[in-house]
Amino acid sequence: MKYFGTCAALAISLLLLTPPATAQVSVRSDLSDDREVTPGSTYEGVIQVANDTDEIQEAKIYQTDYRFYSDGSNIYGDPGQDERSNANWMRVSAPTITLPPHSTGTITYSVTVPEMLGGTPLEGSYWSMIMVEAVPKESPESTINPETGEPEYALLQIMRYGVQVATHISGTGKSEIALPESGLERLDGGVVALRVIIENGGSRMIRPEIWVELYGEDGSAVGRRDGVQSRIYPGTSINQQIRLGELEPGKYRALVILDGGGDEVYGAEYTLALD
Repeated sequence: MKYFGTCAALAISLLLLTPPATAQVSVRSDLSDDREVTPGSTYEGVIQVANDTDEIQEAKIYQTDYRFYSDGSNIYGDPGQDERSNANWMRVSAPTITLPPHSTGTITYSVTVPEMLGGTPLEGSYWSMIMVEAVPKESPESTINPETGEPEYALLQIMRYGVQVATHISGTGKSEIALPESGLERLDGGVVALRVIIENGGSRMIRPEIWVELYGEDGSAVGRRDGVQSRIYPGTSINQQIRLGELEPGKYRALVILDGGGDEVYGAEYTLALD
């Protein structure tokens, strides 16, 4: 164990100058596709898209780069611009899909992994996103109500799903985990939570199981508290909140474990003081 010191579906509401409208499509397949591959290889994937309404629906398909940080920010950059993007290796079957009522369609994509990247051997993980975004039936081009001559505002909900496509180069790279910040938080009902910032400074994605082994001041075991298993790509970070439960005032020892499998196991120890 290494010790150190103390994806998703996206729903976006847009304020547009248009009458109310809703487009209903959903992605039925997994929202992530992880492949362990070798340079020079090619692989394919399929996204299942469904229309559960009584009307014909359309969705547009496009690519973005993707990064996220512990402050809650998500960056959807232009495809292929990030140094660890695989967007330029990918070919998507079509820019749009039209679905009859109560039907399911497929979007296919292929990923051709290069031998080298800028003259440098590939190492670790590369990723990007394929976006599937519902297209409203009504056009937002007209902003004037013909009866009143005034602009008409409405809340238009657009459903957008992001599928993370991650390419992991077999036998290369490793994660490098750091916990630069931590703190205690009191939640509703007297529940105490340990908050930790987790960064990956390595070259390979890790999706560790995260938990806390909690001990009293006398060394007696209080119990194990599980966190949420999350992807942490190279150069990204997450804010993990681990609920410890209702604890009596006093001092506790908390051992935070991150287990990514194999030799990718990390740990950090904290002394907690509760008033």
